[in-house]
Amino acid sequence: MINPIRKSITVPLNPTDAFTLFTEQIHEWWPGHTFSVSAYSNEVPKTIVFESFKDGEIFELTADNQKHVWGNVIAYDVGAYLAFTWFPGRTATEATVVTVSFKAADGGTQCELTHGGFGVLGDDAEKISSNYVNGWDAVLAPYINAA
Repeated sequence: MINPIRKSITVPLNPTDAFTLFTEQIHEWWPGHTFSVSAYSNEVPKTIVFESFKDGEIFELTADNQKHVWGNVIAYDVGAYLAFTWFPGRTATEATVVTVSFKAADGGTQCELTHGGFGVLGDDAEKISSNYVNGWDAVLAPYINAA
């Protein structure tokens, strides 16, 4: 069994604004040039969308309007909690799960991200989870800077 990845960051926003930046404003901070399905083809997504409602999709839209779904929202509580499946570049049957909590803290909001469920990926689970250890650091840095 592969342990879940855990990341903790503080953003200088209140919990509701931190949640909104993470979801509705994802296109403003997510590094799509390196972390997207399009990036595998040396392209940059036209936009990235996070539909912050139950069963909403997380997806990128390419310059020619191709939609690549990355995951689906499982649960959310604005300003407090978010859970979603995660499968960019794979099928929904290979989805892992990401949760993010948003808690008021000194200097803003403490965001705790947990990414687990890698066992669904079979023989590739260890390799893929290892890539996400540093990948989440690279993705979350622009989130902090956008706040």
